[in-house]
Amino acid sequence: MSTFDQGLIAEIKNRLRIEDVIGRYVELRHVGTRLVAPCPFHQETKPSFSVNPEGGFYYCFGCQASGDIIEFYRAISGLDFGEAVEALAHEAGIPIRRRPERNADGGVSRTQCLEAHALAAVFYRRALQGQAGQAARDYIARRGLAAEIVESFALGWAPAGWNELRDHLRSRGIGYEAAEKSGLVSKSAKGSYYDRFRERLIFPIMNLSGQVVAFGGRSLVDGDGPKYLNSSETPIYTKGEHLYGLFQARRAMSHAKSVLLTEGYVDVLSLHQFGFQNSCGVLGTALTAEQVHRLSGLVARVDLVFDGDSAGRKASLRSAEMILTQGLKCRVVCLPEGEDVDSVLQKFGRERLEELVSRAVDGLDYCLRHVSENMSPKEVLQWAKGFVGQLKTHELQSFYLPKLATGLGLSEAEWRQVLHDPAAGASRPAQERLATSNPARRDRNLLAFAVRFPEYHQELRQLGLERALTTERGRKFWNTIFGADPHEVLIRLDQGEKQFYVQCQMRSDVTADEGLQEWGEVSEFLRQTNQRCELDSLNEGLRRARQEGNFQEELRLLALIQERRQG
Repeated sequence: MSTFDQGLIAEIKNRLRIEDVIGRYVELRHVGTRLVAPCPFHQETKPSFSVNPEGGFYYCFGCQASGDIIEFYRAISGLDFGEAVEALAHEAGIPIRRRPERNADGGVSRTQCLEAHALAAVFYRRALQGQAGQAARDYIARRGLAAEIVESFALGWAPAGWNELRDHLRSRGIGYEAAEKSGLVSKSAKGSYYDRFRERLIFPIMNLSGQVVAFGGRSLVDGDGPKYLNSSETPIYTKGEHLYGLFQARRAMSHAKSVLLTEGYVDVLSLHQFGFQNSCGVLGTALTAEQVHRLSGLVARVDLVFDGDSAGRKASLRSAEMILTQGLKCRVVCLPEGEDVDSVLQKFGRERLEELVSRAVDGLDYCLRHVSENMSPKEVLQWAKGFVGQLKTHELQSFYLPKLATGLGLSEAEWRQVLHDPAAGASRPAQERLATSNPARRDRNLLAFAVRFPEYHQELRQLGLERALTTERGRKFWNTIFGADPHEVLIRLDQGEKQFYVQCQMRSDVTADEGLQEWGEVSEFLRQTNQRCELDSLNEGLRRARQEGNFQEELRLLALIQERRQG
């Protein structure tokens, strides 16, 4: 949820026109009530990018990029949401106002947590330059890392002492308990506090605003605990959400519309040192949907550059599957056996890696080849079913089904039959009647109406729209948009919900008369749904009355059932 004062975003939208901001990046031309242009978020020549000045939204029919003025500026500039709001507010001459933070009892606020991490980052950087940091400086030199890279990524050193950072933070007003809840200090079973990172090379992890939110630490002594140690979860850091080097790479990524995604901290540093500025890394875990979602706001394609060994190839398979099913393009850069990004660059230079990138394999081709060579036919089919099951939209399913069928040597009809795909049957009219459509499509039609015609929200609630929706996700979406300020509603939606919302808002083929006609159908459907629910309840009461031998109650319920059916 936004921490900005209510009304700030609406004020930005009142002062800045979305078409003026977007027009800085693409040449817009009028088509009816819309403005269109080639999409700035993916490579194309046809004008699939549409802007609705009246509604304040944009939508690309090619890559499904969508949002409002703030989402556009965030994505095109490689910023996070708060940074985009502040930049646009500054441009519009609006002072920044934030809601006061409230801490849970015994907790630590985001502001306190960020302050503690900023102090820790400076402490670690100074320790790297001091006498105690000599071993870390020697390691950095052996890895061939330039001083500019060390400075740009703010590398540091955690001294060997148990209390050095703890005491430094306390001297700057950060108490033991606050430092522990910020993930910088640990607490023993006896209740004493000690530094979490000790005698480790420190890699600060930053958010898209450049604020340090966590640390990774590499031990330089064999056998002394885990080789890598990362921060625990805190109010400002959730594992699986951030990517190492994303802050430094964000502008290059946004410009190139692609990213080189690798595994290790040093791999990222080497890529940047050798001129691959659009590079970042996963943080010690398998790639997550949240990380892919974060990348999708900046790029259209992810090039995986994982280690050239069995573990790296398996990681490439899992990651390519994750990326493709989220709707991004993906390629896999195949490194020589036993090599990683850093070793290729240090041994053979930039040209060798450029050559390998130029020969990158399409992500789906890589997945199909890998599973075909390493799995039994039954396992391949199971993998394919799992892949299709992760596709979130009918559009993605339609795109991948024929490609999977070809890759597996099946006809599309056979493949659809194997998957029990409901789309295998005869095509249906685009505008299905609510009463005869399947539950998932019915939910989408009901919610699409609610998005396009917010003036009916109160009536929809009174008629029980929430009860008529069949999925928890649909009910959550309805409760989010009900009565919401149209200027701030997108902040509350996830990526899939946002695309659906904007796509509905961008429809220009629904007239007011057609909307009134659709309202008649929706309201009648909801009334019939309420009647069915009431009859079901009455019939259940009738069944219980008969079991209990309550003759008077049975007569009363029979009369009510007959009355409802006649009504």
